[in-house]
Amino acid sequence: MRRLIYTSLVAPGLDDQDALLGSILKTSVRNNAQVAVTGMLVLYRNQFIQALEGPSESVEMICRKVRRDRRHQHFKLVEDVTTPSRSFAGWAMCGCNVGSADNAILEVLSLRPEFEPRLMSGSSALALLKTVRAVQQRVASRTEGAVVIEA
Repeated sequence: MRRLIYTSLVAPGLDDQDALLGSILKTSVRNNAQVAVTGMLVLYRNQFIQALEGPSESVEMICRKVRRDRRHQHFKLVEDVTTPSRSFAGWAMCGCNVGSADNAILEVLSLRPEFEPRLMSGSSALALLKTVRAVQQRVASRTEGAVVIEA
């Protein structure tokens, strides 16, 4: 099992971050499910941080597609490791647009006021993604229409 975590920046001119995230997730769910890749994508202040996990060849293939995607730029690999298990099992892709209401997540992880995914270690990036997922799952379980897309 391989896990890859990367960061990137939203490409200039893509101002509707909710629409952007929805578009990326729709494509990711379809593509990732076909090759047994799972993961989590977070968008915050024009910055992406994403984990991809699964069979090595599949993760590599999805990563190549991500690198070519013109909706983002300045791709930076934060972590590329072999792992015994998935952190996002059962999710072809889950994602959320972290907004000001989610500042508690960043505070817990000591990432406020400066959120710089490009400077994060692999373990910090994974902790952030897992925390966002856990918080969003709790919100989604209590609220209809929560902005979490998963498959």
